[in-house]
Amino acid sequence: MFSSKKRDEITYQDTNYRRSIPAEERLSICLRFLATGDSYRTIAGSFRAGISTVSMLIPDVVAAIWDFLVEEFMAVPGAEEWRSIAQDFETPLRLHSNFRRGKRESRN
Repeated sequence: MFSSKKRDEITYQDTNYRRSIPAEERLSICLRFLATGDSYRTIAGSFRAGISTVSMLIPDVVAAIWDFLVEEFMAVPGAEEWRSIAQDFETPLRLHSNFRRGKRESRN
């Protein structure tokens, strides 16, 4: 799914004190959170990771996913499209004719 560049963004180096969580597992943790909405505590228990690790990992991976997919699925509107959007906001709402001045007129 990810290009190797994005994979490198969510991969950290091993140290003398700990092994880093592989990119695949980081992605799995993040996707589990996004799919289920479980608490960080539940997800941490499922993956045998610390709660603080999960709480820092998820925003990093979400940001990488966003950067990877934003251009394809969330294209930035062009100047003409922004004008159209602005014009839609400036157009007054046309409420149903039975509602006037905040009071509903009765039909008889």
